[in-house]
Amino acid sequence: MRFTSFFTAALSMGSALAAPATHQSHARAIEILGTATSTVSSVKSNVEGELQTINKLVVAVNVNTTSLVPQLEHSLLTIVSEVNKIVGSVLPIVTEGVPQLTQGELKNLPGLLNNVLSIANGLEATATKIVNGVAADVLTAVKPELQLVLSTVQPIAKPIVSLALGAVGSATGPVVQEVNGLVGNLEKVLGGILAPLGGVVGKVL
Repeated sequence: MRFTSFFTAALSMGSALAAPATHQSHARAIEILGTATSTVSSVKSNVEGELQTINKLVVAVNVNTTSLVPQLEHSLLTIVSEVNKIVGSVLPIVTEGVPQLTQGELKNLPGLLNNVLSIANGLEATATKIVNGVAADVLTAVKPELQLVLSTVQPIAKPIVSLALGAVGSATGPVVQEVNGLVGNLEKVLGGILAPLGGVVGKVL
């Protein structure tokens, strides 16, 4: 009888200890998602503004090389600074793994991944426009900054992909399928578009 009472008490104590741990793990998952979502959203907005500036400069016929180069360099370096905010904010908090989210919370992941995908696609499109749209001397002048921009995409994608896959865990369903599809799309952009483009820029004298 005493053993039964002791076993019941021990079981109750174990459950009591496990509940706070589970709660803490879930709270951490929510915090990670919130940090990543707000950071990526802010960076996306700021990067899009700089990309619009670059696109206007590239198509402008009245901008001479002397003034075009420093303006392009400034926008490209601003983009690098913005994108690195994702690495600085998200990478440290996903290093130790990401607890699985509930089904209701997983619906926030596609928006996060789409924002990162939008940043990557925007950088690729603008880099292509610079390569094809400016004079050779301008391209040579901004080559270091352009390479720096292209080199930032993979470092920001990796922690976001890790976050998404960790948050999904063993879950199943339509949202999980969407998340996996977006992760695949992001990996295709990194390997199928940005890598070759980086090679083209690298060949510029």
